[in-house]
Amino acid sequence: MYHPRMKGEPYEAGKNYAEILYRNGFRFPQVSAEKLEYGKLCIPILAEFDADFVKEIQGFADGCHASFEEVSSFLLSIGVFEQSSQCSIFAAFNGNEVIIGRNYDMLYSLKHITESSLVCLKNKNKYLGHSDCFVGKVDGINEHGLFVGITAVPHEGKKPGLNFYFACKQILEHCRNVEEGIGILKIFPSSVANNYLLADPSGKMAVVEVTPNTFQVRRPHNNYIHCTNHHMGVPVVESWNWSKSIDRFQTLDRALAEHVNNMELSIAQTIMSETKGHVCLNLRDHQFGTLFSVVANLNTLEISRAEGQPNKAKYRTEQRLIDAILKEKKQDMIR
Repeated sequence: MYHPRMKGEPYEAGKNYAEILYRNGFRFPQVSAEKLEYGKLCIPILAEFDADFVKEIQGFADGCHASFEEVSSFLLSIGVFEQSSQCSIFAAFNGNEVIIGRNYDMLYSLKHITESSLVCLKNKNKYLGHSDCFVGKVDGINEHGLFVGITAVPHEGKKPGLNFYFACKQILEHCRNVEEGIGILKIFPSSVANNYLLADPSGKMAVVEVTPNTFQVRRPHNNYIHCTNHHMGVPVVESWNWSKSIDRFQTLDRALAEHVNNMELSIAQTIMSETKGHVCLNLRDHQFGTLFSVVANLNTLEISRAEGQPNKAKYRTEQRLIDAILKEKKQDMIR
Protein backbone atom coordinates (compact mmCIF):
# COMPACT_ATOMS: atom_id res chain seq x y z
CA MET A 1 0.00 0.00 0.00
CA TYR A 2 1.25 3.48 -0.93
CA HIS A 3 1.10 6.24 1.72
CA PRO A 4 1.26 9.53 -0.20
CA ARG A 5 0.85 13.02 1.25
CA MET A 6 -0.82 15.52 -1.05
CA LYS A 7 -0.81 19.24 -0.37
CA GLY A 8 -1.02 22.65 -2.03
CA GLU A 9 -3.05 23.56 -5.08
CA PRO A 10 -4.86 20.73 -6.92
CA TYR A 11 -2.63 20.84 -10.01
CA GLU A 12 0.52 20.85 -7.89
CA ALA A 13 -0.69 17.96 -5.72
CA GLY A 14 -1.57 15.79 -8.70
CA LYS A 15 1.68 16.53 -10.52
CA ASN A 16 3.93 15.91 -7.52
CA TYR A 17 2.34 12.55 -6.79
CA ALA A 18 2.55 11.42 -10.43
CA GLU A 19 6.21 12.46 -10.65
CA ILE A 20 7.05 10.29 -7.63
CA LEU A 21 5.27 7.32 -9.19
CA TYR A 22 6.92 7.93 -12.57
CA ARG A 23 10.41 8.04 -11.02
CA ASN A 24 9.66 4.68 -9.43
CA GLY A 25 8.77 3.03 -12.73
CA PHE A 26 5.03 3.71 -13.06
CA ARG A 27 3.77 4.15 -16.61
CA PHE A 28 0.16 5.03 -17.28
CA PRO A 29 -1.79 2.04 -18.68
CA GLN A 30 -3.21 2.05 -22.17
CA VAL A 31 -6.85 3.16 -22.31
CA SER A 32 -9.22 1.49 -24.76
CA ALA A 33 -10.95 3.44 -27.52
CA GLU A 34 -14.32 2.61 -25.94
CA LYS A 35 -13.29 4.18 -22.64
CA LEU A 36 -11.79 7.23 -24.36
CA GLU A 37 -15.08 7.82 -26.15
CA TYR A 38 -17.01 7.42 -22.92
CA GLY A 39 -14.60 9.79 -21.17
CA LYS A 40 -15.23 12.51 -23.74
CA LEU A 41 -18.90 12.47 -22.77
CA CYS A 42 -18.10 12.70 -19.06
CA ILE A 43 -15.33 15.32 -18.99
CA PRO A 44 -17.71 18.31 -19.41
CA ILE A 45 -19.82 16.95 -16.52
CA LEU A 46 -16.70 16.72 -14.35
CA ALA A 47 -15.59 20.26 -15.25
CA GLU A 48 -19.01 21.66 -14.37
CA PHE A 49 -19.18 19.72 -11.09
CA ASP A 50 -15.76 20.81 -9.77
CA ALA A 51 -13.08 22.47 -11.89
CA ASP A 52 -10.42 21.61 -9.28
CA PHE A 53 -10.84 17.92 -10.13
CA VAL A 54 -9.88 18.74 -13.71
CA LYS A 55 -6.80 20.64 -12.49
CA GLU A 56 -5.67 17.74 -10.31
CA ILE A 57 -6.12 15.23 -13.13
CA GLN A 58 -4.20 17.52 -15.50
CA GLY A 59 -1.39 17.74 -12.97
CA PHE A 60 -1.28 13.98 -12.61
CA ALA A 61 -1.27 13.52 -16.39
CA ASP A 62 1.61 15.98 -16.80
CA GLY A 63 3.56 14.35 -13.98
CA CYS A 64 3.41 10.86 -15.50
CA HIS A 65 3.73 11.97 -19.14
CA ALA A 66 0.23 10.94 -20.16
CA SER A 67 -2.57 12.93 -21.77
CA PHE A 68 -5.43 14.48 -19.81
CA GLU A 69 -7.87 12.51 -21.98
CA GLU A 70 -6.22 9.20 -21.10
CA VAL A 71 -6.13 9.80 -17.35
CA SER A 72 -9.61 11.30 -17.08
CA SER A 73 -11.22 8.61 -19.26
CA PHE A 74 -9.53 5.86 -17.26
CA LEU A 75 -10.82 7.30 -13.96
CA LEU A 76 -14.32 8.14 -15.17
CA SER A 77 -14.92 4.70 -16.67
CA ILE A 78 -14.08 2.70 -13.53
CA GLY A 79 -17.14 0.78 -12.37
CA VAL A 80 -18.89 1.35 -15.69
CA PHE A 81 -17.15 -1.24 -17.87
CA GLU A 82 -15.80 -3.79 -15.42
CA GLN A 83 -16.27 -5.44 -12.04
CA SER A 84 -16.03 -2.99 -9.18
CA SER A 85 -15.11 -3.34 -5.52
CA GLN A 86 -17.57 -5.00 -3.13
CA CYS A 87 -16.94 -4.11 0.56
CA SER A 88 -18.64 -4.08 3.98
CA ILE A 89 -19.13 -0.93 6.09
CA PHE A 90 -20.78 -0.01 9.37
CA ALA A 91 -21.19 2.90 11.77
CA ALA A 92 -22.32 2.54 15.38
CA PHE A 93 -23.10 5.14 18.08
CA ASN A 94 -22.46 3.76 21.58
CA GLY A 95 -24.10 6.73 23.31
CA ASN A 96 -20.90 8.76 23.49
CA GLU A 97 -18.83 8.09 20.40
CA VAL A 98 -19.25 6.94 16.81
CA ILE A 99 -17.16 3.97 15.66
CA ILE A 100 -16.87 2.95 12.01
CA GLY A 101 -15.56 -0.21 10.37
CA ARG A 102 -14.79 -0.63 6.69
CA ASN A 103 -13.42 -3.59 4.69
CA TYR A 104 -12.36 -2.97 1.10
CA ASP A 105 -12.86 -6.04 -1.09
CA MET A 106 -11.38 -6.27 -4.56
CA LEU A 107 -9.26 -8.46 -6.85
CA TYR A 108 -6.12 -9.68 -5.10
CA SER A 109 -4.07 -8.58 -8.09
CA LEU A 110 -4.83 -4.93 -7.25
CA LYS A 111 -3.54 -5.07 -3.68
CA HIS A 112 -0.20 -3.52 -4.65
CA ILE A 113 -1.84 -0.34 -6.00
CA THR A 114 -4.01 0.47 -2.98
CA GLU A 115 -3.16 3.69 -1.20
CA SER A 116 -3.82 5.58 2.01
CA SER A 117 -3.42 9.30 1.41
CA LEU A 118 -3.17 12.28 3.71
CA VAL A 119 -4.72 15.09 1.66
CA CYS A 120 -4.23 18.73 2.68
CA LEU A 121 -5.22 20.77 -0.36
CA LYS A 122 -5.34 24.55 -0.12
CA ASN A 123 -8.65 25.95 1.22
CA LYS A 124 -10.20 22.45 1.60
CA ASN A 125 -10.76 20.08 4.51
CA LYS A 126 -7.83 17.94 5.53
CA TYR A 127 -8.58 14.22 5.36
CA LEU A 128 -7.20 10.71 5.38
CA GLY A 129 -8.61 8.71 2.47
CA HIS A 130 -8.17 5.35 0.77
CA SER A 131 -8.33 4.35 -2.86
CA ASP A 132 -7.03 2.08 -5.60
CA CYS A 133 -6.51 4.83 -8.16
CA PHE A 134 -4.65 8.12 -8.41
CA VAL A 135 -7.35 10.78 -8.06
CA GLY A 136 -10.48 10.25 -5.98
CA LYS A 137 -11.30 8.15 -2.93
CA VAL A 138 -13.40 5.13 -1.95
CA ASP A 139 -13.58 6.21 1.69
CA GLY A 140 -12.11 8.67 4.15
CA ILE A 141 -12.36 10.69 7.35
CA ASN A 142 -11.87 14.43 7.38
CA GLU A 143 -10.74 16.86 10.05
CA HIS A 144 -14.35 17.36 11.23
CA GLY A 145 -14.75 13.63 11.90
CA LEU A 146 -17.02 13.11 8.89
CA PHE A 147 -16.70 9.63 7.38
CA VAL A 148 -17.84 8.52 3.96
CA GLY A 149 -17.32 5.12 2.34
CA ILE A 150 -18.82 3.34 -0.66
CA THR A 151 -19.90 -0.13 -1.63
CA ALA A 152 -20.69 -1.03 -5.24
CA VAL A 153 -24.13 -2.19 -6.35
CA PRO A 154 -24.87 -3.85 -9.73
CA HIS A 155 -26.56 -1.73 -12.36
CA GLU A 156 -27.35 -1.97 -16.06
CA GLY A 157 -26.56 0.38 -18.90
CA LYS A 158 -23.94 3.06 -19.48
CA LYS A 159 -24.92 6.63 -18.71
CA PRO A 160 -22.41 9.52 -18.87
CA GLY A 161 -21.70 10.96 -15.45
CA LEU A 162 -19.26 10.73 -12.54
CA ASN A 163 -18.39 7.74 -10.37
CA PHE A 164 -17.95 7.29 -6.62
CA TYR A 165 -14.30 8.42 -6.57
CA PHE A 166 -15.38 11.99 -7.19
CA ALA A 167 -18.38 11.91 -4.87
CA CYS A 168 -16.29 10.75 -1.90
CA LYS A 169 -13.56 13.26 -2.70
CA GLN A 170 -16.05 16.13 -2.91
CA ILE A 171 -17.69 15.21 0.40
CA LEU A 172 -14.39 14.85 2.25
CA GLU A 173 -13.02 18.13 0.95
CA HIS A 174 -16.09 20.31 1.42
CA CYS A 175 -18.48 18.86 4.04
CA ARG A 176 -18.55 18.99 7.83
CA ASN A 177 -21.42 16.62 8.66
CA VAL A 178 -23.77 13.95 7.34
CA GLU A 179 -26.48 16.30 6.13
CA GLU A 180 -24.02 18.30 4.03
CA GLY A 181 -22.75 15.04 2.52
CA ILE A 182 -26.28 13.96 1.66
CA GLY A 183 -26.78 17.33 -0.01
CA ILE A 184 -23.78 16.66 -2.28
CA LEU A 185 -25.07 13.20 -3.23
CA LYS A 186 -28.53 14.54 -4.00
CA ILE A 187 -27.11 16.63 -6.86
CA PHE A 188 -24.28 14.27 -7.83
CA PRO A 189 -24.53 13.11 -11.49
CA SER A 190 -23.78 9.45 -10.78
CA SER A 191 -22.81 7.10 -13.60
CA VAL A 192 -22.93 3.97 -11.40
CA ALA A 193 -24.91 2.46 -8.51
CA ASN A 194 -23.52 2.61 -4.97
CA ASN A 195 -24.24 2.68 -1.30
CA TYR A 196 -22.65 5.65 0.46
CA LEU A 197 -22.38 5.30 4.23
CA LEU A 198 -21.93 8.63 6.02
CA ALA A 199 -21.39 9.22 9.74
CA ASP A 200 -20.21 12.11 11.91
CA PRO A 201 -19.24 12.61 15.59
CA SER A 202 -22.71 13.87 16.57
CA GLY A 203 -24.15 10.37 16.12
CA LYS A 204 -25.78 11.17 12.80
CA MET A 205 -25.44 8.42 10.20
CA ALA A 206 -27.11 7.37 6.97
CA VAL A 207 -26.74 5.12 3.94
CA VAL A 208 -27.50 6.87 0.66
CA GLU A 209 -28.56 4.44 -2.06
CA VAL A 210 -27.69 5.88 -5.47
CA THR A 211 -28.14 4.71 -9.06
CA PRO A 212 -27.74 6.74 -12.25
CA ASN A 213 -31.46 7.51 -12.04
CA THR A 214 -32.50 7.20 -8.37
CA PHE A 215 -31.59 8.51 -4.91
CA GLN A 216 -32.80 7.26 -1.53
CA VAL A 217 -31.66 7.88 2.06
CA ARG A 218 -31.78 5.09 4.64
CA ARG A 219 -31.57 6.10 8.32
CA PRO A 220 -30.63 3.95 11.34
CA HIS A 221 -33.20 2.58 13.77
CA ASN A 222 -30.97 1.20 16.53
CA ASN A 223 -27.96 3.56 16.66
CA TYR A 224 -26.15 1.60 13.97
CA ILE A 225 -26.26 1.29 10.21
CA HIS A 226 -24.41 -0.84 7.67
CA CYS A 227 -24.27 -1.74 4.00
CA THR A 228 -22.76 -4.32 1.70
CA ASN A 229 -23.49 -4.66 -2.03
CA HIS A 230 -27.22 -4.43 -2.53
CA HIS A 231 -29.91 -1.84 -1.96
CA MET A 232 -32.49 -2.51 0.72
CA GLY A 233 -35.93 -3.47 -0.59
CA VAL A 234 -34.57 -4.42 -4.01
CA PRO A 235 -34.69 -8.16 -4.86
CA VAL A 236 -31.18 -9.59 -5.10
CA VAL A 237 -30.55 -11.67 -8.22
CA GLU A 238 -28.48 -14.69 -7.22
CA SER A 239 -25.85 -13.92 -9.83
CA TRP A 240 -25.33 -10.57 -8.08
CA ASN A 241 -24.72 -12.27 -4.74
CA TRP A 242 -21.46 -13.94 -5.75
CA SER A 243 -19.55 -11.82 -3.21
CA LYS A 244 -21.77 -13.00 -0.31
CA SER A 245 -23.42 -9.59 0.03
CA ILE A 246 -26.47 -10.93 1.89
CA ASP A 247 -24.38 -13.11 4.23
CA ARG A 248 -22.11 -10.18 5.07
CA PHE A 249 -25.04 -7.86 5.69
CA GLN A 250 -26.73 -10.33 8.03
CA THR A 251 -23.48 -11.07 9.88
CA LEU A 252 -22.89 -7.37 10.47
CA ASP A 253 -26.47 -6.91 11.62
CA ARG A 254 -26.17 -9.61 14.28
CA ALA A 255 -22.82 -8.34 15.54
CA LEU A 256 -23.90 -4.71 15.66
CA ALA A 257 -27.16 -5.49 17.46
CA GLU A 258 -25.12 -7.30 20.13
CA HIS A 259 -22.32 -4.77 20.53
CA VAL A 260 -23.68 -1.33 19.61
CA ASN A 261 -23.90 -0.10 23.21
CA ASN A 262 -20.33 -1.10 24.09
CA MET A 263 -18.78 -0.54 20.68
CA GLU A 264 -15.10 0.38 20.66
CA LEU A 265 -12.19 0.02 18.25
CA SER A 266 -11.17 -3.44 19.47
CA ILE A 267 -14.70 -4.77 18.98
CA ALA A 268 -14.87 -3.16 15.54
CA GLN A 269 -11.64 -4.93 14.60
CA THR A 270 -13.09 -8.27 15.70
CA ILE A 271 -16.26 -7.70 13.66
CA MET A 272 -14.32 -6.79 10.52
CA SER A 273 -12.02 -9.81 10.97
CA GLU A 274 -14.93 -12.30 10.99
CA THR A 275 -14.55 -15.00 8.33
CA LYS A 276 -17.45 -17.43 8.85
CA GLY A 277 -19.98 -14.80 7.77
CA HIS A 278 -17.58 -13.55 5.06
CA VAL A 279 -17.16 -9.99 6.43
CA CYS A 280 -13.46 -10.63 6.02
CA LEU A 281 -13.86 -11.91 2.48
CA ASN A 282 -11.72 -14.59 0.86
CA LEU A 283 -13.14 -15.92 -2.43
CA ARG A 284 -10.26 -17.97 -3.79
CA ASP A 285 -12.14 -19.10 -6.90
CA HIS A 286 -12.56 -15.45 -7.89
CA GLN A 287 -9.15 -14.37 -6.53
CA PHE A 288 -11.14 -11.72 -4.74
CA GLY A 289 -11.29 -10.62 -1.11
CA THR A 290 -10.49 -8.03 1.53
CA LEU A 291 -7.43 -5.96 0.62
CA PHE A 292 -7.47 -3.67 3.64
CA SER A 293 -9.60 -2.84 6.66
CA VAL A 294 -10.11 0.43 8.54
CA VAL A 295 -11.69 1.12 11.91
CA ALA A 296 -11.96 4.56 13.49
CA ASN A 297 -13.38 6.65 16.30
CA LEU A 298 -14.92 9.71 14.64
CA ASN A 299 -14.91 11.73 17.87
CA THR A 300 -11.21 11.32 18.65
CA LEU A 301 -10.00 10.72 15.06
CA GLU A 302 -8.25 7.53 16.20
CA ILE A 303 -7.76 5.47 13.04
CA SER A 304 -6.35 1.95 12.70
CA ARG A 305 -5.77 0.08 9.45
CA ALA A 306 -4.93 -3.52 8.59
CA GLU A 307 -3.13 -3.69 5.24
CA GLY A 308 -4.29 -7.11 4.12
CA GLN A 309 -6.99 -9.45 5.38
CA PRO A 310 -7.72 -8.33 8.94
CA ASN A 311 -7.97 -11.87 10.31
CA LYS A 312 -4.23 -12.13 9.55
CA ALA A 313 -2.83 -8.62 9.14
CA LYS A 314 -2.29 -6.52 12.27
CA TYR A 315 -4.21 -3.28 12.73
CA ARG A 316 -1.79 -0.37 13.09
CA THR A 317 -2.50 3.15 14.27
CA GLU A 318 -2.72 5.85 11.59
CA GLN A 319 -1.59 9.16 13.09
CA ARG A 320 -1.08 11.43 10.07
CA LEU A 321 -4.44 13.21 10.15
CA ILE A 322 -4.18 14.10 13.84
CA ASP A 323 -0.59 15.26 13.32
CA ALA A 324 -1.60 17.50 10.41
CA ILE A 325 -4.40 19.10 12.45
CA LEU A 326 -2.10 19.70 15.43
CA LYS A 327 0.59 21.15 13.17
CA GLU A 328 -1.85 23.67 11.72
CA LYS A 329 -3.04 24.66 15.20
CA LYS A 330 0.55 25.32 16.31
CA GLN A 331 1.18 27.42 13.20
CA ASP A 332 -1.99 29.43 13.89
CA MET A 333 -0.79 30.10 17.47
CA ILE A 334 2.58 31.34 16.20
CA ARG A 335 0.87 33.71 13.77
